Amino acid sequence: MKKLEDRVSPDAINLDEVNREKLQAVINSEPLALIEYWAVDPDYDGEVFRSVWQDYRGNAENDGDPLRVVTKAKLNLPYKPETRRVCVRVVDVFGFEAEAITEVEL
Repeated sequence: MKKLEDRVSPDAINLDEVNREKLQAVINSEPLALIEYWAVDPDYDGEVFRSVWQDYRGNAENDGDPLRVVTKAKLNLPYKPETRRVCVRVVDVFGFEAEAITEVEL
């Protein structure tokens, strides 16, 4: 799975040259600022995504900043002796979607 900053390309968005350069500067310096929404499924089965935690732009409940999403999630999950398959889904401000899946042993 590609990282968000690898998926967002100023060339894929209809921008003039000046704004394309500004967007590229944001991508290079602070790519997480472009996240609109992200969610976590700590027991992803590979087919159905079941979000147990999410944050989105405008949600000031998690950190008080309506213009950004938080960059860390803390989940209180019951103990599970086997490996968890965790899936994180993200959507950027342009509507591009990405996900990353990893296995975690506790």
